Amino acid sequence: MIGLRGTSSRYGSAAQAFHWLTVLLVLSAYVLSKGDQDSLYSAAADGLRRFHEALGVLVFIVVVLQLLWRLIDSTPSRQPMPRWMAAAATFVHFALYALLIAIPTTAVLGTWLVGIPVTLPGFDIAPPIAKARGLGQSIMKIHTTLGDALLWVAGAHAAAALFHHFYLRDEIFQSMASRRMNDQS
Repeated sequence: MIGLRGTSSRYGSAAQAFHWLTVLLVLSAYVLSKGDQDSLYSAAADGLRRFHEALGVLVFIVVVLQLLWRLIDSTPSRQPMPRWMAAAATFVHFALYALLIAIPTTAVLGTWLVGIPVTLPGFDIAPPIAKARGLGQSIMKIHTTLGDALLWVAGAHAAAALFHHFYLRDEIFQSMASRRMNDQS
């Protein structure tokens, strides 16, 4: 069984849980976001929007907790790899975290600037800032673009993990995969 904390060869169960929970939440929020912005704010889509916004808030919370956990947890030792590959991995990880913070932030800011409360299950958070509809709509377009960018960057991240696993046959993928996933490969 994997311990809560990481070792020199594997991420711990807490880091793995944060990672895979983030994947699940992001994919769910993305699937629920399909459609144009006007229909998303219609009365018919109210439940769907609330669920999408709740997922976005959960993504933000999980990512903040994940970043805090990284401050106290050890990570696996760096695998030997070409310098360009290590630099690309560092860049992609930075981009993922930046996007995972920027996407919910732009959603909340854009929603409030349009004059709509952030709606969560059981309560709403009214806009604490003055309405600026045009700016809010622009920020919501940025939010959508960042969401698309996140899927591309995450896709590159996943493709690199699979490249490491199937072609390079190193331990990069296994360090984040559960023992059960490793036993099946």
